[in-house]
Order: sequence, then C-alpha cells, then structure tokens
Amino acid sequence: MGKVRLKITPSLAFILNARSSDWTTFEKEIGEETTIGDLLRDFAFVYADFHKMIFNPATGKISDKVNVVLNDNLLPFPDVTETKVKDGDVVILVPVYSGG
Repeated sequence: MGKVRLKITPSLAFILNARSSDWTTFEKEIGEETTIGDLLRDFAFVYADFHKMIFNPATGKISDKVNVVLNDNLLPFPDVTETKVKDGDVVILVPVYSGG
C-alpha cells in the first residue's frame, strides 16, 4: 500500500472541472500491483470526459495523444498502461503537441 501523485496540465485538467490555470494534483491510495492503467481508469470512472481524452476507445489503452511521465521519465508506448507504480511515485500527464 502507498500513495501516488497524479499531476495534470491545465489543458487536460479542465476535463476534471478544475478551474485553474495551474497544474492539478491528486493523491491516490494504491495497492501493491497497481499500474498506471489502473490509476487512470479510476479517474476515468468518475470523469467520463477524462476517459475519452486519455484512453483510445478502440484498444482501451492509454492514447498516444497523451505523454505519460513517471518520476521525470517519459514512458514509451505501448507499455504505459501496464507500468507499475509504487509508493511515492509521481505520474504526470501532458498532451502531445505537434506543429511547427
């Protein structure tokens, strides 16, 4: 058992009704085998719009339109969903930006 922090950029936080121009941070109790997919599905259960933005509806896995950072390390796709988290970890969600 332990706690994980989930940090979400302002551009994604509006989905959770966070009316802030700053990062939104949540703390979540986790079990021993909790994955990033489990953590994000818990939030998606409460916030349907969050589910639509974070998960690919065809695969049920985290969308490639969102970067997932675990303790300052960008996680590679497609393994993001199954990455385990532990007490004290910080998961950050950042939308993928492109353009020139």
